[in-house]
Amino acid sequence: MHESIKTRVLFVDDEASILNMLRWMMKRMEPDFEAVFAESGPEALAQMDQGSFDILISDMRMPGMNGAELLNETMRRSPRTVRVILSGYADEDLAMRCVASTHQWLAKPCSTLVLMDLLNRVRSLQAWLRQRELQSVAAGLTHLPSLPAIYLRLSELLASPVCSIQQVGALVSEDPPLAAKLLQLANSAAFGFHGTVTSPAEAVQMLGGQRVRSLALVQHLFSAFQKGACARLPLEDIWNHSVRTAFLARQIALAERQHDQFVEQSFSGGLLHDIGQLTLATSMGDAYAALWRRAASTSSALHLIERQELQSSHAEAGAYLLGIWGLPLPLVEAVAWHHEPGRNPTRSFCPLTTVHVASFLANESRGARAGVWGNVPEPLDTNYLNELGLADRLPVWRDLLDPA
Repeated sequence: MHESIKTRVLFVDDEASILNMLRWMMKRMEPDFEAVFAESGPEALAQMDQGSFDILISDMRMPGMNGAELLNETMRRSPRTVRVILSGYADEDLAMRCVASTHQWLAKPCSTLVLMDLLNRVRSLQAWLRQRELQSVAAGLTHLPSLPAIYLRLSELLASPVCSIQQVGALVSEDPPLAAKLLQLANSAAFGFHGTVTSPAEAVQMLGGQRVRSLALVQHLFSAFQKGACARLPLEDIWNHSVRTAFLARQIALAERQHDQFVEQSFSGGLLHDIGQLTLATSMGDAYAALWRRAASTSSALHLIERQELQSSHAEAGAYLLGIWGLPLPLVEAVAWHHEPGRNPTRSFCPLTTVHVASFLANESRGARAGVWGNVPEPLDTNYLNELGLADRLPVWRDLLDPA
């Protein structure tokens, strides 16, 4: 998407005063955005029949077709559309109905500055993901897995106000490979737990429901990709680096006293940041394995070699996959820019920051002895940290890393 192309946004709300406020806001965002307004779900769908939209922002409670129904239908018709719920009502039942079709949740009333920031972030990310070079890579990703059923079931369960540890543990027990992986992690030194964890319910209690959901997604991906081309990669090394990065990203977020959602998005971003390596290996086979061998035998980072050969990297491929799945925008950003956080248009401390730093420190701690990502750690963007006023925090964050 070239910068001169307008980003099309569809706003849906049955309150005329809200739509008038949004019209005023969007006047300030011309000429980059084209806004269309609808007062109901059916009217919104009629607008979609006339042309596609990059972003849909809908109220949750509307007569006739509610926001959950509209977003679910939009996901079916146009999976590439970024879908946002804007609601001032806490309705767990409606939330559960669209948990798998919502990219972002915004509380109503919502500041126009928050909305404008979201629109700019989506535009910038989409422009980057749709560049011509990436499209050629994306066209080759013909074997992309779908979101696993266990992830969606965990999402629905965790959204319930009566969700219990025992229920989550019982659901995990239905997936033996996932249960085994969670028990392995719960008993590992990486999470700082002491003692012996013997049941999935205990593992869930130790790890937390949101982290279990993220681990379910990544474990499914590694299992799905273990066959075929990805078997040529050191999957255990990629898994260990991902878990180590996730743990440290979460620790950094906690050290900076961030809210719970930020902390868990940092963990999930760390787990997912290198998932593009698996998608490229699946699409390219031996050619991608050769890039890995080249990275292991030189002092160049893998993503730099990928750019030389592919004009893109596993970061973009991973973000493309997560975007198709409709995972939250902060996770897509953390994956897309984890090598180049300075490309993020928002200059604020965010999950991308924690993942970028955590991945660097995790690689740094491995050093040349790993011989997988090259003989030197991937570079840390110190200019980015200086712009955020966080460069002096690096020694504190480095001390958070388990030396084991």
